[in-house]
Amino acid sequence: MSVTIQQILSDAKRLASKLKEDDTHADTLLSQTQFVYKKIDAMKQYADDLSELNDMEEGGIPHEDLVNSIRTESRQLQEIVRENQILRAMVAEHQTALEMIMSKYRTQVSQLLTQTKEDRLMSDLTAKTIEEKNELIVHQEERIKEMMAVMSLACRLEAEEATKKEETIGRLQTENQTLRKLLKISSDLSPTEKP
Repeated sequence: MSVTIQQILSDAKRLASKLKEDDTHADTLLSQTQFVYKKIDAMKQYADDLSELNDMEEGGIPHEDLVNSIRTESRQLQEIVRENQILRAMVAEHQTALEMIMSKYRTQVSQLLTQTKEDRLMSDLTAKTIEEKNELIVHQEERIKEMMAVMSLACRLEAEEATKKEETIGRLQTENQTLRKLLKISSDLSPTEKP
């Protein structure tokens, strides 16, 4: 009976799966064994602690003193826990106060920067406004000077015109008086010549 390659391969597969199953069983047994060893160690430790306590009791340390000692340590531990809680509360309070201070500081710095920007803007605007007003004043002064020159010229022309009129009136009055005198002379001379 000859063995074929197919049979060898199927046997090898069957053996490999069986080996895997055996490996899994071995792992399970190993973990159970470790668990049992841990239990045994814990039992040994318990037995050792119990025998140590018994030895202490037999050795002269009364059970009552041991309990009092444990109570004292428990009180000290509770006091330490309480102090830790107080310290944590103080640290949290300090943190809150510090955050408030930093928040106010940031707000103040922000307001100061904003105010400084506004002050700079106002001073720039004020300088610009003053400059514009100065230019306006200079312009108004120039217009006033021009108007004064025009008014001065008008007054001078009016004065010259008035002087000319007065001169004309005076000349006309003189001429008129002269003509009246001539007319009177002429009229005085004329009646004598009539027949």
